[in-house]
Amino acid sequence: MTFFHLPTDGRSDVLRRVQSLEVVVWSAFAVSHALCDRIEASVSTCLAEEHDQADRANWAGQLRSLAPLLLSEAPSIGLIRTRVARLPAPLIRQIESRALRLADQVPACAIVGSDLLGWAKVAPAVDLIPLLRLCVVEGGAVLAGQDRPTGRQSAPHFEPVVFGRGRAVPGLPKLQGGRPADDAEVRLIAHLAVDWHLATGFEPEAGRDGHSAFSGLVHDVFGWIGRSKKAKFSLRVYWAMMADRAGTHPAADQTAGN
Repeated sequence: MTFFHLPTDGRSDVLRRVQSLEVVVWSAFAVSHALCDRIEASVSTCLAEEHDQADRANWAGQLRSLAPLLLSEAPSIGLIRTRVARLPAPLIRQIESRALRLADQVPACAIVGSDLLGWAKVAPAVDLIPLLRLCVVEGGAVLAGQDRPTGRQSAPHFEPVVFGRGRAVPGLPKLQGGRPADDAEVRLIAHLAVDWHLATGFEPEAGRDGHSAFSGLVHDVFGWIGRSKKAKFSLRVYWAMMADRAGTHPAADQTAGN
């Protein structure tokens, strides 16, 4: 994991936010130093989680494009071998791990789990197709066709489940492009709120425009990671979420930015 470091003037900015709380001057430096360390760790963790989630979404997409080939009535062996050879190493390990878990029930899966890439290059079609289906496709559902502008409905189709996800499969997380908007930023604010409270002893003050000490810190952090434009909206989402949990509503002047 790449560790995030505050920019050159970042620690001075954090000290300024802490001093605005009117803590004893001699302790402000120690408090801001501890807060800086926490901020660096939280930003590093959140960025790593975001990267991992993006990878997993990409992996699910790659498996989803492989699944129809495996489920085809006339599968193209050459194309399947090519797709498998292009899978990223972490995804190869995921499939091999699943194959090894299945080996107790289907002994032939053991060879898939030991060397997926090597096996896929030479395995005969009668072994390649059924074993890959078992290791890649975790299930699925027949979904009704969608309504067309003409008023007619498209034909029902089978939607495979991969990585525990299926596009529009009831009861499962959806497969969709990209990541949910601003989820990562809201999670980062939640981390920063804990950091702020633990380091300063003060509860974060609601606000989204940067006028309060905590919201100002969030704007600083978002600026350091190149997401300044998302700070205000993400703070609004975060405080609305906290209000919902508490069964209250943020004061009008707080949500407006004070």
